[in-house]
Amino acid sequence: MALRVSRLSDYRMKSGKKTPPARRNLDAKSFFSGIHWFQKWELFEGIFTPGHNDIERICQDMGLPEDLSGKRVLDIGAWNGCMSFECERRGAQEVVALSPENPVRTGFDKLKKVLRSKVSYVRGSVYDLSPKRLGYFDVVLFCGVLYHLRYPLLGIDNIRRICRGDVYIESFIIDSRFVMANVDRSAGEVVLKSISPFLVFQPIWQFFRLGELGGDVSNWFGPNATAVLQAFESAGFDIKLMRHRNDRATFHATAKQGTPEFLAVGSCESKHYDVIMSSLFNDHIPGKKDLEG
Repeated sequence: MALRVSRLSDYRMKSGKKTPPARRNLDAKSFFSGIHWFQKWELFEGIFTPGHNDIERICQDMGLPEDLSGKRVLDIGAWNGCMSFECERRGAQEVVALSPENPVRTGFDKLKKVLRSKVSYVRGSVYDLSPKRLGYFDVVLFCGVLYHLRYPLLGIDNIRRICRGDVYIESFIIDSRFVMANVDRSAGEVVLKSISPFLVFQPIWQFFRLGELGGDVSNWFGPNATAVLQAFESAGFDIKLMRHRNDRATFHATAKQGTPEFLAVGSCESKHYDVIMSSLFNDHIPGKKDLEG
């Protein structure tokens, strides 16, 4: 099953093809069994991981460059790792997959072995981000994570600490799927603007206390597109909406130089940022100076 070249990006440069050919002795059914695959990705020509989140389509919607040569990439919430391996295939100099799960159980280690990949896996989350621990990144991927965070603004602020370039975001949004909970906790769904057209332009984070969104208790907050835009702007990014597909949307953000807006407004938290962060995260979190570069 091993490729004849040393890594995915080498194959691409030598052959001019994006996806390497399948090995004759690869039994796809056996290889994919026993793993919960969320991501659909062309592992080898004509062989896809059996998930439903189409990596190629998401990359297109986000506007992720075909050529990532020389870039240091962080994939937050990597899970199966397909987005990480795709960035390596696009020529990234280094790719770090960050996720709290065991990489054996998610299939990451299995894919890495068969691909002879050099992607590194770090067990952690968006709350752990610190240049002291991971360094800085040219490209950050933040796909399918935001609505699973109980502390979404903290997560976005943390991304600004380690990003010196671009962030590509994919997320659930409530614009076309606002959950209307009843007294008995049953729920229906409506288009947000059907309640009022003005709500689309207000930053809204809908709180899901007990799995109101799809019966999944790991869904905590559903933002509308305006909320995502303003949260990243507050954290020190320029950002634009790339594409809106039903209840999903993609965004492209770029880190701005100077002090992020949320630190410049003069609030109590911004004035005492270092004290608050050190109390929450001990020595793992950097000080305010790391956000002002």
